[in-house]
Amino acid sequence: MSAGGGETGAERRGEDRPVLLRVEGLTIARPDGAPLVEALTLTLRAGETAAVFGASGAGKSTLMAALHDADGLRARGFAVRAATFTAAGAVGIVPQRGALLDHLSASGNIALALRNAEQPVSATPQEVERWIAALDLPRRWSDQAQAVAHVSGGEAQRLAVARTLAGGRRILLLDEPSVGLDPLRVDRLAAALRGQIAGQSAAALAITHDLEFAAGFADRFLYLDPAAGRLVELPIARGETAAATVAALGAALRELLAKETGQAGGRPRRRLGARLRAVLGDMLAPFAVLARALAAAPAALARPRDFAEVARVTFAQGLWRPLGFIAAVSLLVGFTLLYIFHRAFSGGGVPVRPDKIFALIGSMHVLALAPPLSAILFAATSGSAVAAWLGGMSLTRQTAALRGLGIAEARYLWLPAVLGLALAYVVLAGVFTGGMVLGGLLYLKLQVPALADPWLVVTADLLDPPAARAPFRARALVLVALYAGGIAADAVAKGSSDKASADAVTAAMVRSVMACTLWVVALELASLVVLYGARGG
Repeated sequence: MSAGGGETGAERRGEDRPVLLRVEGLTIARPDGAPLVEALTLTLRAGETAAVFGASGAGKSTLMAALHDADGLRARGFAVRAATFTAAGAVGIVPQRGALLDHLSASGNIALALRNAEQPVSATPQEVERWIAALDLPRRWSDQAQAVAHVSGGEAQRLAVARTLAGGRRILLLDEPSVGLDPLRVDRLAAALRGQIAGQSAAALAITHDLEFAAGFADRFLYLDPAAGRLVELPIARGETAAATVAALGAALRELLAKETGQAGGRPRRRLGARLRAVLGDMLAPFAVLARALAAAPAALARPRDFAEVARVTFAQGLWRPLGFIAAVSLLVGFTLLYIFHRAFSGGGVPVRPDKIFALIGSMHVLALAPPLSAILFAATSGSAVAAWLGGMSLTRQTAALRGLGIAEARYLWLPAVLGLALAYVVLAGVFTGGMVLGGLLYLKLQVPALADPWLVVTADLLDPPAARAPFRARALVLVALYAGGIAADAVAKGSSDKASADAVTAAMVRSVMACTLWVVALELASLVVLYGARGG
């Protein structure tokens, strides 16, 4: 394995092993134009394991992203280019703490990788068990729904490696694999990873600050020099004991880090143009997400199991959980509105019989208020819940893990989430409409017994409207369709954007609710202008 400008003697000793990854002239610049990596060279051979050290902010994680998801980096404003980039195997990433997909069980994580490998493998229980056993994980996980939230840190990392290898990835990029583990589990993890990499003729590059892990895991040790923007190979061979390797590494790194003291610059300011582009991008993101999700429909139809996994979570968050709340609110709204109408007329001394008042009103209040009220409630409950779930996946690097398995977010996450949310809104809008009707019926039965057929009064404009009121029903149906697609796309877009903190997840939820509320109001007003303008003409 080589890094920097030339081949080393250490690499020449392993030159008989096939090269899995070769990068030459890799250059990365931040969104503000500041160089991060310049003319970097890297070679990984079959069976090799390497550890990458460097100060915080030196660009280690960005380098990893450039090796497996350069397009994603470019979408975030980074400039990435390389003179040569060749990979003899698929590149997979194992994010920090494993980034296990929390909507799947332990065996479900493995099965997903098997189904989506470059050469898909049938995810039979036997095949899943084989990979679980390969990383010394409990065999019972293969036939029971072991929740990934209840596995230990070391088990999570090993399961993530098993998932990546099961997905046909021969080049593994590991981000702080030992973080949060006690020394015993660090040793076990290092040994398990090293054994599997050698056994699968794979190669691995691990970002780490853990000297003990590096000593037990790596054949080679690299340092990302922020001044030169390239990897420097440390002239350290694995010692006879791990303690000797750790001591040598510590001495070399202390010397390198001491040279960097005081060299770090301030955080670059975000230019006004960049801020404006970010705002514009936030506004256009729902349309981009919707377009990419629909474009992924043919690929999604070819993998119905994948689609069902995400649709199930979307329905749970977007339909079943808020169902009772929305039904109760709509019943109360329907009852209260007719109470207000009744009191307004009878209390005001208007010489009109109550039965005539309600016959005149009919169900126009339902047509007018059910779409906007249900949409705003849906955005605040279902939309924000799905945005939070997707935001949590981004924050915990689960979406990075998906990309590391070669699974497109647009196909696996966005399409089922958008379609599931849109369908959930249509159902809940129907529930809200029905609740308003039932609330109105209850009031009429209790307070206006003289009304001969209250059901006909509160449903006529919905089921069989007269010609004068038919456009209002058509308007309501069009608005429901627009709100279904719009709220779903907005929630998925804001939830799927990159998150660096829990505050960012909360902010995305709030922005989605606010944005949906504003354009619901705008569409309501615009549609009324169009409707009454057409009627006036």
